[in-house]
Amino acid sequence: MSTEKINALITCSRILYDRKLLHATGGNTSVRDGDYVWISQTGAELGSLTEEQVVKVDLQGTVIEGERPSKEMGMHLAMYRSRPNAGAVVHAHPTFAITLSTLITEPSLDAIRPYTAAFYVRAGRVPMIPYHGSGAHSLHRAVEELAAHYHALLLRQHGLIVAGKTMSETVGMVEEIEQCCQIGIASSPKGEWLSEAQCAEIDRAMGRTWKT
Repeated sequence: MSTEKINALITCSRILYDRKLLHATGGNTSVRDGDYVWISQTGAELGSLTEEQVVKVDLQGTVIEGERPSKEMGMHLAMYRSRPNAGAVVHAHPTFAITLSTLITEPSLDAIRPYTAAFYVRAGRVPMIPYHGSGAHSLHRAVEELAAHYHALLLRQHGLIVAGKTMSETVGMVEEIEQCCQIGIASSPKGEWLSEAQCAEIDRAMGRTWKT
């Protein structure tokens, strides 16, 4: 089972890099394996991630196998602890998502306008967390406060943290969010997004609610 999960982690990490959803050594990825998590090593280039650069930790962050885990491990573990059904977490640095975050001056529980139904079905409401330094414990705490209520968070001037059932599903959410941010920036100020009623209809069909 572990080999299958590590292979999915490596494959999807390279997909994120190839699709320019992260750059250089930015971003980090992880998959859950029972009571443990496999996470990319600190400083690893996800576009060429190898099995030797994947670290096994427990849900408290203790290293079981491998070298130093990503300095953003705290964000990943916050998502897993708050979302027991999450099987994968991606922290990416998509260009348009970060661009949009610089245009929003205040924290928001609904930061990304739903320009497409595909975005809203996959990602739903996406809050924005104010700027925190990369790897800061304050950032990890801010993520934990919202993680139980939202599976995708926009980090101001930093990127996205997204949790899903599988690595493939999680990558798909990152892509949908980035496309929606691109549409929003390209169509501003005249672009129209789904109405509250249309979003509520999707939420009812999916049986989900959001913290407000």
